[in-house]
Amino acid sequence: MADEVKCDVLKVLKEMNTRRGKTRLQIVSWGNRSPVLEKREFWYDDADNEKTGKAKGFNAEDFQLIIEQLGEVKKLLARPEPTEPAKV
Repeated sequence: MADEVKCDVLKVLKEMNTRRGKTRLQIVSWGNRSPVLEKREFWYDDADNEKTGKAKGFNAEDFQLIIEQLGEVKKLLARPEPTEPAKV
């Protein structure tokens, strides 16, 4: 079985319900990497567990929301990449 990639959600800017789940505009750090701004789909399996879906493009409304929160977005995206613990 493949290793699961950890996702650290730093801020959800917007969440919209869809027919199959949700779409979120958010700032995240995937697998201990530098933060990124993304818009992504999430869906639910038969046991009602949330699953990560495809990334999506921004629309004008998303862009306006990013502009309105630009200071905080820039601050969160500027967070330094975490360092790996030293291997002994």
